[in-house]
Amino acid sequence: MLRSIACRAATAPAALFACLLGLGACAVEPDDSTTVQAVQFQDVVVPSGLKIRDGQHQSYSREEAGWRHARYEYAGQMEVATAANYVRERMPQHGWAKAQDEAGAEATKLRFDRGFYRAEYTFTRSEGATVMVVDYTTDYTRR
Repeated sequence: MLRSIACRAATAPAALFACLLGLGACAVEPDDSTTVQAVQFQDVVVPSGLKIRDGQHQSYSREEAGWRHARYEYAGQMEVATAANYVRERMPQHGWAKAQDEAGAEATKLRFDRGFYRAEYTFTRSEGATVMVVDYTTDYTRR
C-alpha cells in the first residue's frame, strides 16, 4: 500500500506535464480584433490593371458613422501616366473635385475633395511595377 502511494506521487508530475504539453499544442484561433481589413470604399477609383496589396497589411480601411480613413496600395504592369489619366477621368464621375495635380520625375500626385472627404493618389514606379497609393481621410473642418 505504501509503495503504490509513492508510485502514484512520483508519476503525478509527469502526468501533469503531459496534460499541459497536450493543451499547449492546441490550435488557437486568431483574434479578430487584431486583423486588418482592407475593404475598398465604393467611391475609390482603381484602374483595372492594378491589384490591391494587403498580404502584409500594406492596405487597410476603417469606417465609423460616416468617418472614413484608409490607405490602399495597388500594383500592376500598367504605365504611371495611363493609371493617373484613368483616375483623372473617373473621379469626377463619382462626385470628386480635383484639388491637386502634380506630375514629377519621381511621382505623380493627385488630390480630390468631396465634402469633408479627401482622396490623395500617388503613382510611382518600383521594382518594375506601377504602384498606386490612395490615402483616404475625413476632415470635418472642411465642411
